[in-house]
Amino acid sequence: MRPDSLRVLLLSAACALTACPSPSPSPTSPGQDAGTPPPAELARSSRNNPRFKGPERLTSDFAAALSLPVEQVCNELGQYSCTASVHTVALGGVDPYGLGFYEPLPFTGVTTPIAVDRVTTAACGRRVTLDVTTPAEAVIFGGIELDPQGRLASREGEPVKNAITALYQRALLRDPTAAEVGTLLQLATDIEASSSQAPGRDWMKAACFVVLSSAESIFF
Repeated sequence: MRPDSLRVLLLSAACALTACPSPSPSPTSPGQDAGTPPPAELARSSRNNPRFKGPERLTSDFAAALSLPVEQVCNELGQYSCTASVHTVALGGVDPYGLGFYEPLPFTGVTTPIAVDRVTTAACGRRVTLDVTTPAEAVIFGGIELDPQGRLASREGEPVKNAITALYQRALLRDPTAAEVGTLLQLATDIEASSSQAPGRDWMKAACFVVLSSAESIFF
C-alpha cells in the first residue's frame, strides 16, 4: 500500500474515532457550480524515505509493466541476465559465489544509475520491437502509424496518447497528468529535429525509458 493511501486511511479512522467535524464549505464564488467538487490533488508522502527496488523487484516490475517474460527484460550478449548475473551488485543485490558479496551494499554505487539505464533501455527496446513487428499483438504502442520518413504520423492522435496513458498506468499505476503528456509529445518533436533515422520508433523507446527510469518507478 502506498504511503499516501495509508495516510488517508489513518486520517479517516482517526476522524471516525474522535467524531471529527466536517470542515465548513468555502463560499461559492460567482459563476461556480456549488454542486461540482474541486479537483482532487495528489497527496504527498510525509515519510520521505524512498527505497530502491533492487534487482529482483526491478526486473519483475519492468516485466509486468511491459508484458515481457522476466528472462527477456535484459540480457548482456544475449545470454547473461543483466539483473541476476551481470549488474546484480550494482543494483543492490548479492553475489556470494562469484564476488563474495553476502550482503547488499548499504548504499547505491556510482554505476547504479548506469545499470538501471541499461536494464530500462533493453526492456523498452524489446517491447517496442515486438509492438512494431507484430502490431496485431501490440501491448502499448498499438495503432501508431508512421509516415514515409519514419516519424509519428499524428503526434496528437489517440493512439499516441493511449500509448502514453498505458505506460503510466502499467508502470506507475496511475494516469499521466496533462503536463506529463505534453512533455512526451514535445519529446517526439525534439527527436524529429535530431538526426534520428527512425524518429517514430526512437520516440517509443524514449517515452518508455522516461517513465520506467523515473524515481517513481525505481523507488518505492
